[in-house]
Amino acid sequence: MPFLIISPSQQHSIFSISPLISTVQPLLNNTLKPLHRTQIDFALIKTQSLTKQSCNLYLDNKGTVNSQWQDILEAIKASSTLQNLEISRIIEQNGGFKTISDFNHLLISLVLADEFELALKLSSLSYALAPDVNTYSIWVSLYCKKNDPETAKSILGNMLKDGFQPKVATFTTLINTFCKGGKLQKAYEVFDVMGQIGCEPTIYTYNCLLKGLCFVGRVEEAYELLLNIKKSNKKPDLYTYTAVMDGFCKVGRSNEALELLEEALEMGLIPNVVTYNTLFNGYFKEGRPLDGIKLLKKMKKQNCVPDHITYSTLLHGLLKWGKIRAASKIYKEMLNHDFEVDGRIMNSLLRGLCRQSRKEKEMLKDAYQVFERMQSRMLVVDPVGYELVIEAFCSGKELDKALESLYEVVRIGYSPKAFTFSNVIRVLCLEGKVDKALLVFILMLKVGKSPSSVPFSLLINELNQQRKPLTACYLYGVALKSGVVPRNKPEVYMRGNEVFNPGSVLIPLSLCAFS
Repeated sequence: MPFLIISPSQQHSIFSISPLISTVQPLLNNTLKPLHRTQIDFALIKTQSLTKQSCNLYLDNKGTVNSQWQDILEAIKASSTLQNLEISRIIEQNGGFKTISDFNHLLISLVLADEFELALKLSSLSYALAPDVNTYSIWVSLYCKKNDPETAKSILGNMLKDGFQPKVATFTTLINTFCKGGKLQKAYEVFDVMGQIGCEPTIYTYNCLLKGLCFVGRVEEAYELLLNIKKSNKKPDLYTYTAVMDGFCKVGRSNEALELLEEALEMGLIPNVVTYNTLFNGYFKEGRPLDGIKLLKKMKKQNCVPDHITYSTLLHGLLKWGKIRAASKIYKEMLNHDFEVDGRIMNSLLRGLCRQSRKEKEMLKDAYQVFERMQSRMLVVDPVGYELVIEAFCSGKELDKALESLYEVVRIGYSPKAFTFSNVIRVLCLEGKVDKALLVFILMLKVGKSPSSVPFSLLINELNQQRKPLTACYLYGVALKSGVVPRNKPEVYMRGNEVFNPGSVLIPLSLCAFS
């Protein structure tokens, strides 16, 4: 009986009488009993699930399926009917199955090719053969691959009934599948069977349980299991620590995860990028993105190269928690490593830089560069991003780019806010470009925006400055008819029935009224 590592809180559930073991216990007492090799109808045994570990027996030294079975596999896959008779004909043409090992070769070839339905059809045919331990292992693996661990567990029961001792890899595959689905009770039932038949778990078996416990939020039990593993003759590996670290990070306990990382380093383990990314996720969720910057430095010091996930997680966290300047630096570092940022995060970065530039004008350049890169990559800029970048262009006196962006956003079907139009009009008027400002005003009316007194006042004031009273009067009339009273009025002088503006020609008063 192997030494099984469990926590006290788990003992009741783990060592309760397993339905699977209770049905086969009489057979387990006599495992040396000869197996009667009579004809078996494979249709009675449904199966599926596989790991490479289970398949190595049938692979050549290059890690591929042996060519003989590859040829048969291709012939079966190319069959138009895929009926049982057709499969039988192809097998007979290639010499048939002389031994169960021949059957196993083809079965595993189908499973490795992810041809699960064909593997099941093959198993449904009748042969004068009896399944061996490898046949059952392949079936268990097949059904685990199909995410049907309940059927795989039934096959394991049949395997035990027939007097076979499953390998640890077969048990671990089934345990892992149950854990991935959050079915910890089922996983521990299989784990219990291992102990009762004397199959000793490996550290990978325990890693599967640790990941399963953390997956369903039972982090304390996972940590307790880790402590018991360290007390046993099993040596925790990097994946052991990473699994528990991930559990801590998911429940907001990144400091404890960091302690486990330090412990792993002290044991001589070399954390990989997945281990570090676990912590980056934790810091992100807890609102501690600047701690992620420190972790990045530590990661590089340990000669662990950050990957795209590392940078994307860190950048996303910095943006979410408003650390725009730091986010900009990480973004530039990503570009230096030839990592591209997805459109969603690029939009977040653009919005953040534009808003930050209201307080820090030096951030305008970064905002422009991000916007230009998005355009060069043909990424979709969201409506808020467009409005903010137009504001940024106005703030930086990049008026041509502001106008170009404004026309572009209208062309693609967005409807900018009235404030955006007013802001562009304001800056154009400040620069004395009243003709362009009037075109923006006309565009504003065309898209259905109702101007406030602000754009009217801005335009009338600039028209006064440029001594264009006719246009000023026209705008003033438009404002009054719209129910808006501009702050500024046309600067005109009355001379009888004529309007006089110094330095201008005489204009009939009737032309100043809007009708």
